[in-house]
Amino acid sequence: MILGAGYGGLVTAIKLEENAKDLEDVEIVLVDRNDYHQYLHLSYEIVTNVKKVSDLTIPLSELLGKRKIRFFQATVREIGFANKVVRTNRGDLPYDELVIALGSEPNYFNIRGAKEHSFCVSSVEDAARIRDELRKVFARDKDAKIVVGGGGFTGVELTGEIVDEFKSCVTVVEASNTLLQSWDIPEFSSKVARLLTEMGAKLILGRRIVEVKSDAVVLEDGSQIESSLFIWAGGVQGCRVTSASGLKTGKDNRVIINEYCEAVSFPGVYVIGDSALVVDSKTGEALPQCIEITLQQADVVARNLFADVAGGERTVFVPKFGGLILTVGEGYGIGRIFGVDVEGRLAQMVKRIIHLRYVYQITGLVKVLKDIF
Repeated sequence: MILGAGYGGLVTAIKLEENAKDLEDVEIVLVDRNDYHQYLHLSYEIVTNVKKVSDLTIPLSELLGKRKIRFFQATVREIGFANKVVRTNRGDLPYDELVIALGSEPNYFNIRGAKEHSFCVSSVEDAARIRDELRKVFARDKDAKIVVGGGGFTGVELTGEIVDEFKSCVTVVEASNTLLQSWDIPEFSSKVARLLTEMGAKLILGRRIVEVKSDAVVLEDGSQIESSLFIWAGGVQGCRVTSASGLKTGKDNRVIINEYCEAVSFPGVYVIGDSALVVDSKTGEALPQCIEITLQQADVVARNLFADVAGGERTVFVPKFGGLILTVGEGYGIGRIFGVDVEGRLAQMVKRIIHLRYVYQITGLVKVLKDIF
């Protein structure tokens, strides 16, 4: 049983089915609250109507086709490890082996009013809601004040898109002294900060948000920033269902896993994607939650599940972080891939190629050609 049809869950199901399709006594069940897969990494493009929701979603019925994967649409509420059962809004589902790929949810860090008075991008639908709210806000006031909480990848990409589309000033509030703190490439952070400022954004660095009101954001020094719309992009944490299930968690409520991607002390329970805490063996630091690492986990977990049921040696997961690419507005991108720096239109093109490679992996060549042409 695979919980979650995002990047990790879907690819695990597909790769496992390809390996185990000749095993008649194996059933693969994929569970998700939605009946479609979403390209969440491109959701910022919906915010400014570059893409529609339908452009970034694909029905699971189309993806799974004639594969021997049973899809069950339901919302996961609880996992009972003692009885090996997943409790959903549509009843209990028994399992023999389990893959948890339920993704993440916003981490508001106990900031007063943040959950009640902010929008965030946790799904393509959330992105569409931000788009609709931006239209309303600017229809009422062309000088509306947009505030983005968080200067990481999501915050920077959203800010670039909004400034580009609406030609308005967006204020970014970041608790760290630099943008893109998790990237740890100072020269990129300074370049992006300079570019956003030149585009018209305002950056407030090194000051934490302590409260969010319906019309303002309060900073730790007591100052307030007027806000017509507040977007939270300040961090995510592991899904509450996972963290409340009894699994051992670490940083940001992410589940601690062993070398086979199993939850520690829970054999036969694999955890991948944003739900899992993946640590760089060289530095001991947590690796960023990104598609690249998730897809590597999916491949290893599919192999290990097959080994569990068919016999054979399991595969050790060794994460290989190739790099990331960030887009800032319509005409600029910056990133480092396998040690090579890319910038400008070239970076945007590389990011597009990476996306098409993923589309090919889950759909095949026909869908890739449709996306291109």
